[in-house]
Amino acid sequence: MKSKFIWIMCISLAFLLAACSSSPSESKDKTAESQITVSAAASLTDVTKELETAFHKQHKDIDVAFNYGGSGALRQQIEKGAPSDILMSANTKDIDVLENQGKVTDTYDYATNKLVLIKQQGSKLKSVEDLQETDQLALGEVESVPAGKYAKQYLEDHRLWDTVASKIVYAKDVREVLNYVDKGNAQLGFVYQTDLYVGDKQQKGVEKVMDADLQQPITYRMGLVTENQAAKEWMTFMQSDEAKQILKKYHFEV
Repeated sequence: MKSKFIWIMCISLAFLLAACSSSPSESKDKTAESQITVSAAASLTDVTKELETAFHKQHKDIDVAFNYGGSGALRQQIEKGAPSDILMSANTKDIDVLENQGKVTDTYDYATNKLVLIKQQGSKLKSVEDLQETDQLALGEVESVPAGKYAKQYLEDHRLWDTVASKIVYAKDVREVLNYVDKGNAQLGFVYQTDLYVGDKQQKGVEKVMDADLQQPITYRMGLVTENQAAKEWMTFMQSDEAKQILKKYHFEV
């Protein structure tokens, strides 16, 4: 009887040890699958908060963390191995570069936007040609911020680049451009149409001068960086009618 009791205890202990040894691994895998990092263009800062809320209602077990910045800077981070499951770019180029490198698989064009020239609220300026000698024009870094590249293209197409080149102050993203103009550190700036709003309300401190007509539309493209199933769920959600309605609410075109 005693030996039978010892044998049963040994078997029970073996099962317990096996369960303990597999538990951390299984827990780690589950955690990895239920967390995603989305690298998102700075112009998506407001809309992604509502997108995440809607997504979480459908996927309560998935946590989404956002890393905001200029699309080019985010692409460079991914190229250097920074953790990211999805890149939501404000252009197509940076996604295409990563796709050509084999660092992005599935892609999806999820929105379009417009470039606008803004001024501080109450300013009398009507165009970049009205800038005085000490005035400044803010735009995103051309190499890393799509809005900056679009702005330069617009100025070159209208033969204004040489006129304003000495007045330009560069920003790390469109949010910084907004801040420069709002605070009066720059008299004019180029941002996206969507940056003029916070949800349904118009941004305070700045106002639109004019639309900057471009030869090609501004297309926002996203790409899957990892094979994380949760990231695939986010990609699928972004193609849903609910996501499109949220994007429209924040003045994106879909």
